[in-house]
Amino acid sequence: MQNTNGITKIPILNKVLLWTSGIGFYYVFTWIYDYVVVSFLLWKFELIKGGIMVFVLSSIVDLLTLKFYDWFKKDWLALETLKDLQTHKGFVGKIFTFVHDKTAVVSVILLSLVVNPFVITTYMRKGAFEYNGMTKRDWVIFISSSVISNFYWIVVVGFGVEIVKYIKMLFF
Repeated sequence: MQNTNGITKIPILNKVLLWTSGIGFYYVFTWIYDYVVVSFLLWKFELIKGGIMVFVLSSIVDLLTLKFYDWFKKDWLALETLKDLQTHKGFVGKIFTFVHDKTAVVSVILLSLVVNPFVITTYMRKGAFEYNGMTKRDWVIFISSSVISNFYWIVVVGFGVEIVKYIKMLFF
């Protein structure tokens, strides 16, 4: 009998393998984008022009990733599993419900400083394992987190680029 649900016949192992490969690939992809592409654009085109390019490009990349995520219909970042925890009636469920529903604005602001808009929007969408596109609320979350995270990241990387330029000017 052929196993069509995953690599192994052990469901939890399949989830762990999916999460490991999904998170690993996504981490490498976002690291390259954040540190190579953003740095290059800010170096080459300066803060304002490069910043606009970073904002537009990252919004496109995040939207395409969201589209792929919904099309693939697999929980490759474990976000749906985290959202599903709020359906549990115990203490953990109450914490996830509070963070997801009651403090959505604070969550979006704080998460925007550490993860990108795709992850925030996917996590903050209502329901788990639905992969059903974006509602008006989801668009507000996506746009808000895009503005916050891009502004923050452009300032941080832009500052780093300016330091490197200054050091280069001093020594070369």
